[in-house]
This record gives sequence, structure tokens and C-alpha cells, in this order.
Amino acid sequence: MNTRNTKQKEIILSALQQMHNHPSILELYEQVREFDSSIGQATVYRNVSKLVEEGLILKIPTNDGVDHYDGNCMNHYHFMCQKCHKLYDLYDDSFVPFLKKVGKGRNFKVDRVHLLLEGICHECE
Repeated sequence: MNTRNTKQKEIILSALQQMHNHPSILELYEQVREFDSSIGQATVYRNVSKLVEEGLILKIPTNDGVDHYDGNCMNHYHFMCQKCHKLYDLYDDSFVPFLKKVGKGRNFKVDRVHLLLEGICHECE
């Protein structure tokens, strides 16, 4: 990988980690352009895909047809409001016993869970 690609990837990762609103790829691209206006849309798309593959960021597929991204790879879940489409982080360990039970006796181990809960947020209620 050349130095320019590495620098661009670092800028994209840094921008996402500073955003706490689970941006779409277009929102992330707009933020990245504030850091470095020379980075093109195709570069952002390509590097975001690489960052997801490398496990450095999370891709959050949603039912509204727009994927969102999260620079926080700690174990957590998401809630999406069906009215405003805002995503919220949920930190709750109550699923851990369920996940252990699912894998036990089935010859597999659950390493990561992508859970998206949907409903109406407190602001829209």
C-alpha cells in the first residue's frame, strides 16, 4: 500500500471516530472533505470498505436502505428510531448469557453480534 492511501485511510478512520452520529457514507465523505479536500468520493468508499473488512469500523445496515458506519468497535448494539432515523448506541450485557447459550452444544462460538433494535426514540414520542 502506498503512503498516500495509508494517509487517506487514516484521515477517514479519524473522521469517523470523531463523529458520534453513525453517518451514512455520504455524510462521512462530506466530513472527510473538511479534513482533506483532495480526497475523492471513490477513495472514501474504497477505504471504508477496507476498514470494515479489517474490523476497524462497523457497518450498520438499516431497513431504510442506507448503511451507516460506526468508528466504535466496542461490543454494543444499536437502536434506530423509525421516525427520525437517528441511531443510538446501546451498551447492555444482558444478551451475553443468551449468546453463550446459542453457541453451547452447537459447535460454534459467537464472536460478534450486529443487533439493530427499532422503535420510536424519546424525542419523537
